[in-house]
Amino acid sequence: MNIELNVKQHDRFQLEFKMVYPIHHEHKTSEYNADVFFFLPRNLSVNPYTFTSMEFYNDFSEYIRFKTPIFPLSALVEPDNPAITKLKNAILGLPGAEKEFNQCLKMFCSIVKSSLRDCSAEIKKNDTADQKKLLMEYLENAQNVLKIFRSFKKELARESAELELFGLADEFLSVTSNRYAYSLWKYFKNKFPDDEEIKNALVKTTFNEIQHRKINKYRAVPDPDGDNSELLYRESALKKSLANILFLNVETRRDGIMLENIFMALAAAVAMIFVTGIAFAWQGFSLEDFSVSFFIVWVIAYMFKDRIKSQLQLYFLSKRSHYSYDFRQKIFDGYGNEVGIFREGFRHCDGKDIDKKIAKVRNRTIVSKMENGSLEENVLVYRKKIELKGNACKNIFHEFNVEGVVNIYRLNVRHWLNKMDNPIRQICCSDGQNINPLAAHRDYHVNIVVRIGGKDCREQYIRYRLVLCRNGIRRLEKF
Repeated sequence: MNIELNVKQHDRFQLEFKMVYPIHHEHKTSEYNADVFFFLPRNLSVNPYTFTSMEFYNDFSEYIRFKTPIFPLSALVEPDNPAITKLKNAILGLPGAEKEFNQCLKMFCSIVKSSLRDCSAEIKKNDTADQKKLLMEYLENAQNVLKIFRSFKKELARESAELELFGLADEFLSVTSNRYAYSLWKYFKNKFPDDEEIKNALVKTTFNEIQHRKINKYRAVPDPDGDNSELLYRESALKKSLANILFLNVETRRDGIMLENIFMALAAAVAMIFVTGIAFAWQGFSLEDFSVSFFIVWVIAYMFKDRIKSQLQLYFLSKRSHYSYDFRQKIFDGYGNEVGIFREGFRHCDGKDIDKKIAKVRNRTIVSKMENGSLEENVLVYRKKIELKGNACKNIFHEFNVEGVVNIYRLNVRHWLNKMDNPIRQICCSDGQNINPLAAHRDYHVNIVVRIGGKDCREQYIRYRLVLCRNGIRRLEKF
């Protein structure tokens, strides 16, 4: 199995990378590498002096979780489905199985959310005459899953904490179901604007879910006359609380401390060799040990010794990122078992030192060279090394076949926008009879090359182009 990669625009200022690393349960350890190279135009002035590693990490947010078990939406309506069966058994075990109920309920919510997402995406990709039929099957299956889930409510005791949690899960699934139904409505509205059957089916389904929330007095209800901030807040809070079963705990500390101390010691050793050499040379000249000239030479020697030590330390520290990482993250599951180690590092790179394969994938054109005044681009490198323990992951959610670890990280690009020109500039166009003013976007191109691979999977190179202006991200293009 290869690493799965998805890069997309998260919002106006954030770029999102999603990588899925396979878990090989038959292997003791699986190792992967993921390197991201950002090629920025020189006129953005993103260099080691204006954009430090700490600023990069401050603009960086990360999430690590297990990959949600994959179940087709149609499979969730089957009576022997593990997700349904486990939840039903946990409910029947109450009271006394509160912890199991909590876990099974959260797992069920995560599975249904992913099934709705994947199924709706497949419908959009399936550009055939069967799309309408697939949509109707999707809506029917989604409603049947919710109906089966809601039928368990009568098994819960009134005024219990489990009943309250069940209500939150029901609210979350209702909101999620409508969110993907609205997405399909937008898609089919543009593709089949005159198809009343599709429109009525989607309108009826979404309306019924809103009515269900109103009847049960759930708070995540859209208000035509309000700002609907409560709905978005509620949806976000429910998602975080009901999907946290798959999230992993991270313990972070600095990495490469030993190597850093070795470099510091080497710098001190070289400086000491210089001073000791001066002392031996002084004795070789048979000069007086305690004189004004001895005092002056010794002070100057210590001045140079201090500068040599300081400059060597800066030089060695600048090279440290080539051989070690900045941070080391231990990854634990919800039970405190260590499932892997992630190492990450960031550095600025001289364009001339870029690996030949990376430079080839970057495919720098004459135009980009002209834009940078025949100079190399500023290159930022984010590196990651991943070690997953197959044995530790073997028994985690084994009923649901968890196949991988998902690493999602988002990068805020606001720091890159500071030196950009106005986003809109006026140009002129002659039509043969008159000259008319036109608006033109002033864009900047940041090329991104991602290299992913490992011992048990092939190495991949993927290139993207991030188009920016002063107002933020304009678009993301994949090559």
